Amino acid sequence: MNRVFRARACALAIVALVAIATSACETWGDFRNDQSRTGNQNVSDALSDPSRVGRLHVVWKFHPAGAIGFTASPMVPFNGNVYIGNGDGVFYAVDASTGAEKWHYPARGALTSRFTCNPSSYGIASSATMTFIGLTPVVIFAAPDQSIGTGLGEGRLFALNANNGNEVWKSPVLAHITGLTFGSVTEKHEQIGYSSPLIYGSEVYVGIGNHCDNPIQWGRVVAVNLADGSIDGSFSFADGLRPGNASPPGGDVWGSVAEGGGALYVTTGNQNDGNAEPSPSRGLSMLRLDATSGAVAWQKQPVPYALDGDPDWSATPSYAQTSCGNLILSTEKDGWTWAMRDSGAPAWVFPSDNPSWINGFTPKDGTVHGDSRYIRPGAAWGDVYVTMDGGEDTMSNVSQGEHRLHALNVCAPDSSRVRWMLDVPDASAFGDPSLGPPTITNGMVFVGTDQGHLIVIADPSISKVPPSRYRCTKDGISNANCAASGFQVVPEPNVLANIALDGAIVGEPAIARHNVYVATGAGSLYMLDP
Repeated sequence: MNRVFRARACALAIVALVAIATSACETWGDFRNDQSRTGNQNVSDALSDPSRVGRLHVVWKFHPAGAIGFTASPMVPFNGNVYIGNGDGVFYAVDASTGAEKWHYPARGALTSRFTCNPSSYGIASSATMTFIGLTPVVIFAAPDQSIGTGLGEGRLFALNANNGNEVWKSPVLAHITGLTFGSVTEKHEQIGYSSPLIYGSEVYVGIGNHCDNPIQWGRVVAVNLADGSIDGSFSFADGLRPGNASPPGGDVWGSVAEGGGALYVTTGNQNDGNAEPSPSRGLSMLRLDATSGAVAWQKQPVPYALDGDPDWSATPSYAQTSCGNLILSTEKDGWTWAMRDSGAPAWVFPSDNPSWINGFTPKDGTVHGDSRYIRPGAAWGDVYVTMDGGEDTMSNVSQGEHRLHALNVCAPDSSRVRWMLDVPDASAFGDPSLGPPTITNGMVFVGTDQGHLIVIADPSISKVPPSRYRCTKDGISNANCAASGFQVVPEPNVLANIALDGAIVGEPAIARHNVYVATGAGSLYMLDP
């Protein structure tokens, strides 16, 4: 739900829904909790208390019949329900206190695609959002639907009454599938996939990607009217065309659209398939878009077409309001983390071994930009950004950071960029990736692992939780030689909780109602209480 709506939501909830829990205004209403995609819960409660977090335990487990892995994350608004779609193509509303199912949609059948290649293709892969249309609370999500268009499972948005699951509207086809031939350049193999809807003003925005680069497609953002789901034809953002309108140019939008300062921010995927570079070339970029027209206000493309080895910029960006100004933060798939200003000027890049990297990479500069697995968004908390990135080992051992979190001081000089770092326990040393998106509340960081563990970490600034040890930001260098080698000695934070669940956690832990809600690849949804 959008920013201006949040305060109104808690007031309208009492009128519209009558019975509201006392914790109702501590919500998790969008993917990454807010339309700025920060992954931050700023309400202080028991989950902010390190002495309480260690008592986290499972209160209930919801495992619907026929469910496969949950790729979407739970959404927990003000009305006492949890909403989540499953890879089986069914969208569920669950009582947030008891885990009992309230309703599911559709009543019969499922929302699935006939073009399947990875978890983004199966059923409902992205998280939902919630708002009001008039006085009706509605939950909005994206899914493939074989009942429309070609019948192959083209992607659209659904708006349902949040109380009972009744349809409010269904959008037209937004992501087109015109055939099932892998690699065909004459067919469209589009999907909404992992992109979660963003509500801003009277519009709902969602990104369009492709099915596993078979083939690379035209990336774009689509806007639909919040009132009725119709496509807003006045909004248009898409990648450029190659000379002669050759095969699709790429730049798919894999992540979710973020909003900040009245503008939209997206990141885009790879586009080099051996053909000529598109013009304009929008792939492997962070872009600021006009929310009304979709016009590009600025673009940062660190990796040029010639170095495109499939380092999709797929992590959803975070728009963070910090003490040094507004920053747009995201980690590209190649392991580098970028901070951009509202103006489009780069604030910093990490790692920053070569000062020229701030302007982008160039052929023969020694950098490699391939199919590494840094695809999860980070969490922004004040002047701190917690992310999975390659860190100081990006150049020497890029996969080393795939089970590691870096907390970055976003307003510090490059010499003090790293706040802390941790190799997260019970995560594969080399995964695909090993960690889900971190979430944070008042210095307590929650993250799921591919081995099915929910891990809670305490920022070393929290009183009475000293770091477990100190380490050099570069592997293989002792603390005694760290500074002389040009790196930092930083704290390694304490792990306060490590809870084993029943499957890999690829989504985000939702922090709401003084509880934690997390879904697993085994098809289970959990609520944990401290």
